[in-house]
Amino acid sequence: MRQIEIWAQALRWHQWSKNILLFIPLFVGHAYADPAKIVTAVIAFVVMCLLASANYIVNDILDRDADREHPTKRRRPFASGRLSIATGYAVAGVMGLVALVAAFYLSPPFLLGLIAYLVLTLVYSVALRRVPLIDVLVIAILYTLRILMGTVVIGLEPSPWLQSFSLCFFLSPAFAKRHAELMGAAGQQKNIANRGYHAEDWPLTLAFGISAGIASIVIMLLYLANDAMPSGYYADRAWLYVIPVAMTAWLMRVWLLAQRGQLHTDPVVFALTDITSLGLGLVVAGAFCLAL
Repeated sequence: MRQIEIWAQALRWHQWSKNILLFIPLFVGHAYADPAKIVTAVIAFVVMCLLASANYIVNDILDRDADREHPTKRRRPFASGRLSIATGYAVAGVMGLVALVAAFYLSPPFLLGLIAYLVLTLVYSVALRRVPLIDVLVIAILYTLRILMGTVVIGLEPSPWLQSFSLCFFLSPAFAKRHAELMGAAGQQKNIANRGYHAEDWPLTLAFGISAGIASIVIMLLYLANDAMPSGYYADRAWLYVIPVAMTAWLMRVWLLAQRGQLHTDPVVFALTDITSLGLGLVVAGAFCLAL
């Protein structure tokens, strides 16, 4: 049991929640009544989780020396020495290979997206995570890439509306998390270790983050007025306007917590564990269903 717990920590299974984004095209593309597409999306989710865990293992191995100096990260399996480096690389290699082979048989475009995700995450881990502002942009791109992969794997055409909205929307909470770290650093008059930010950079994260969030809501409103309303998919279209209101409320909550230095988790993980966020998510889901 102890070994299972250690590997569960190394695989970071709790981070698999980010891959739920693969299912978004299934709903906004109105493919939720197609059993074949549902099965394909579920398989893609499993494949994505395998590759993500393989990447987390490699990332933790590369960061093990720095993690040993961190008050909490030093307890990670590879930093603490509970798992060997050779075993980690072997497991990551097998998981990555299985994921890539499965993706090839599932959908070649999905495989290309998976390779792009793998390359970008590795470049981020090695270099881009230490480049201020660019690090946050990469995080938003990785979230958006998940949605794009979820689109192509079930055979739908990528939507410029969805991709542009996703990039701006995820850019905002990604900046919020970095802003929260900067607010904490500013209070202690120190910089964020290994990130390249200075404590006095917080006005930049605040400006870029809130601007991106507002831009995402504007894009959604334009989509509703110009595409969703005349599409014929919705019987009671007025309910759709509840969705941007609820999402604006969520962004406001995220930024309030960030400004107070109280946002400590990944934005997607936060959304899936915070009671208020879950409530707003139910409002969004309810409005979507009522609009159909």
